[in-house]
Amino acid sequence: LSPPSGCRFHPRCPSCLSICSQHAPETVTIAPIHTVACHLHDQ
Repeated sequence: LSPPSGCRFHPRCPSCLSICSQHAPETVTIAPIHTVACHLHDQ
């Protein structure tokens, strides 16, 4: 399999931005046992 460039979910994400297809988002810890990897996590 060849994952897409950038965020692996951008081809099927309804909130996709142009950055999503170019750069993979960093993983951010938002709670002790919860992480998120999305350019839009703070919105």
